[in-house]
Amino acid sequence: MGQAKSLGSREERIARAEAVRVPPKPGLYISTREAKSMRLIVEDVTFADDEDEDDDDFFLVFVIDEASSGDINAIGNELDPDQWFALVEQYGLVPSEEA
Repeated sequence: MGQAKSLGSREERIARAEAVRVPPKPGLYISTREAKSMRLIVEDVTFADDEDEDDDDFFLVFVIDEASSGDINAIGNELDPDQWFALVEQYGLVPSEEA
């Protein structure tokens, strides 16, 4: 029974998040792989509003590292869906409430 409980751990949540490609919600995301001290803040997620496009899944994620979040001169990153999900997969990013 203890084994079943461990499968519901952080690793399982990461696997579920990777299986479903949903846009992130604004908030703090923490790395669970490689650079485990990485902490990124998703400041905003904007969706394409072009009626001519067939790609309803296009969005941009605006992120900045947590240490720079209060600095108005800091430069963040704008990521498309492929870039965001590659970052999530590489570093095992999860929302802070799931870490």
